[in-house]
Amino acid sequence: MNKSTSSKVRFWQKIDKNPIGVFFISFVKYPINILYAGLGIIVFMFSYQSSFSEKPVEPGFFAGKIVFDDENYHRIETKNIEALVKNEMGNPVLTLSCTQEKNLESVYLKIYKIKGPGTYFIPGDGEISNIGNLIKNLDNYQDKNNFFESSLPNKEGVKNGVGRVNITKITSNFVEGELILIANNPKGQQAVLESAKFKVALQN
Repeated sequence: MNKSTSSKVRFWQKIDKNPIGVFFISFVKYPINILYAGLGIIVFMFSYQSSFSEKPVEPGFFAGKIVFDDENYHRIETKNIEALVKNEMGNPVLTLSCTQEKNLESVYLKIYKIKGPGTYFIPGDGEISNIGNLIKNLDNYQDKNNFFESSLPNKEGVKNGVGRVNITKITSNFVEGELILIANNPKGQQAVLESAKFKVALQN
């Protein structure tokens, strides 16, 4: 064995004993391993990217001050809140609802032609009136006087559409804003919601 052949043998013996060398040789002997390695790198990159892009969604909240008829003002606070934006009649519509667990007081909103941040009035002056309802006890659904609507007249016969939703931020993932709403039930009793703030993830 000449000197050149001997040094080549020693070189390959060193590589064969080195883990990195064994890894390299596997690619030389089996080229299909290059394909597997490439696929592995692509999968890793996608999973790494999604771990940053798919941030966990913070729980939503709704908090405000509410009174029904001649009762005392009290707080309505809940994390039981849902929001959805979907197209109806060719226009985006925001629907938001929340219910306070301890007494089942609820708020229901439906804002038509939502265009992003801004102020939306209830019922409003559009062809389709925005909806704003306050519900004293969601469990007592058979009592129509339990539902206070912004489109019904009060006992003086005044149509009381004093409602305003101020959307401060809306993205494809969440919506947040502030709300004031005055509504009446069929008996002419009045409910008032004020200083309410909300932030909630949008459902898909």
